[in-house]
Amino acid sequence: MKINLDIIAEELSAFSPRRAGRKKSDTTAPNLQGVGLYHSQSSLSPEICYAVDADSISDSFSCPFGITLAVMGNTAGLLPDTADADILILNRGDAQCTFSDMFNALNSVFLKYQAIDTRLSSAVMKNAPLQEILKIGEALFGNPLILFDKNYCILGEADSRLEKLELVCDKWSDSKMLSIDTVNAIKTSPEYRRASESSDICFVSEEYFAYNTLFAPVEGSGSPLTLAVMETNCPLTRVHRQLALYFSGILRLALGRNHLSSGHSLRFEDFLKELLYDTQIEQAVIDRYLLAMNWKNGDNYLLVTFQTNRFDKINSIYNNICGNIEKQIPESFAFYFEDNLLTVINLDQARLTKTDAVHMLSIFLREGLFHAGISYIFFDFSTFSSYYKQALGALEMGEKYSPHEWCYDFEDYVLHYFMHYGTSRIDGRHLCHPGVVQLYIYDSKNKTNLLETLRAYLDCGGNAVLTAQKLYIHRNTLYQRLKKINGIIHTNLDNANVRLFIMMSYTFVDLLGLTPVES
Repeated sequence: MKINLDIIAEELSAFSPRRAGRKKSDTTAPNLQGVGLYHSQSSLSPEICYAVDADSISDSFSCPFGITLAVMGNTAGLLPDTADADILILNRGDAQCTFSDMFNALNSVFLKYQAIDTRLSSAVMKNAPLQEILKIGEALFGNPLILFDKNYCILGEADSRLEKLELVCDKWSDSKMLSIDTVNAIKTSPEYRRASESSDICFVSEEYFAYNTLFAPVEGSGSPLTLAVMETNCPLTRVHRQLALYFSGILRLALGRNHLSSGHSLRFEDFLKELLYDTQIEQAVIDRYLLAMNWKNGDNYLLVTFQTNRFDKINSIYNNICGNIEKQIPESFAFYFEDNLLTVINLDQARLTKTDAVHMLSIFLREGLFHAGISYIFFDFSTFSSYYKQALGALEMGEKYSPHEWCYDFEDYVLHYFMHYGTSRIDGRHLCHPGVVQLYIYDSKNKTNLLETLRAYLDCGGNAVLTAQKLYIHRNTLYQRLKKINGIIHTNLDNANVRLFIMMSYTFVDLLGLTPVES
């Protein structure tokens, strides 16, 4: 860990430190990683803070360019403030400390931060619980820390004894979170409003929050998180802002290594949002999150997206609707994302068909005046974001071409979607007709050729005689295969749009060199 003279000056405040040389504004970036003794004849490094006894400085002393000096004692004005170097002057004070005492004090600053850095690095490498990492961070800041998600739910805290902090329990996840009144108060802070526009670290006074607090964004970990440093033990300074930049990087690294390594159970909602942000999550991690819901990859799932622009997500209406959906539909999970309400349904566990699930949702659509987009049935959560795009596409096309309806199935509007966007938004594999995917899976498992049989049948315009001749099989064999196909895909092949959709899916497979995704 590299530090700077701001940090050193704060740690050595007992020596009444005074800055000289280059302006403070030019020297806030951490660049120092050790301490050494100054010798004019030595090769000097910009990453070393060189200690020099003030008694050794004479009128002829020429301050080397670009280095960092810790001058111990009274310089009697021999070091000009215009010197092109970073200079910290330490006063011996009444105690008349020796040079050795002051050098050891300076060295102890580096040893302290190196030790903290080593502990943090070790914790990250061993995938330590988030709680442990925050506890180490508490020693860095001298104040308690809390990590929030974007909804102000607490993911980890270094000190649970913050009596002035008003917390409530999220009844859907059993997580502690800031109350809505507290969140709204924070957002009225002028600095918070300015910082939220630029993702900067900001200071919020106790006028707006329970404590004087630094809020630092933790970017790059999927959904955005916020680190809060609360002033309870020592005053917050500009040094704490600098340390927050370093520590947020540590948290970024820790959370990026393993989504479950934080020692707390991230909510299932957060897991799904990570997938929607296209975060790459290992299959083993996905399986563990699904297991917590008693779900598994391979079950049949449906994703329904409600437009919810008629209410505010932080309003209690949001939680009420999510709760009511989950009560109404067994084996479902509802959450808010990008101004929409999403509901994932495990059709197998709920013992529902797609039609049954949609029917059960109708009360929320009609009474709430919502519209809903419905994805294909899917089996694999690693491609979850594609099915969200399908649901959004169904909403967009449905409201454009059938505005009087309230529910739009992507399967009914995929041709409209393709005419508008081609494969620019959704991979062609995820535009394939579900029946084509189902036949592909069946053929792969059973060593059959039903996919090509259906293709030949459609190529021949549904003429059984021509199809049998093309495939060199008896008509009775063809009829048996068609019966099997209908039993698998449950699709009306007499519908012209359905036939066109299926043939389009074959085109994706051929021209794009795709293998139908086992949704």
